[in-house]
Amino acid sequence: MASLERSHVREVKLMPIKVERILFRVGEGSLAVTLPKAWVIYNGLKPGDTVEVIVNDGVTVHIKEKPGAEGKAEG
Repeated sequence: MASLERSHVREVKLMPIKVERILFRVGEGSLAVTLPKAWVIYNGLKPGDTVEVIVNDGVTVHIKEKPGAEGKAEG
């Protein structure tokens, strides 16, 4: 199902997508989750970029604005 959603994103630039991810252990006390490649590409992210995780009733991943990007249009 995820591959269907990824190909759909490439064709029509539709976001957000919904996929299940598995938590994995990083070190002794932390867990991590990977982000879907299609979502990463869609948002122009690369290793080292910062995302913000907001936990309320659910979990939201928010992309922090890159320095110097204040006046640029999103695309």
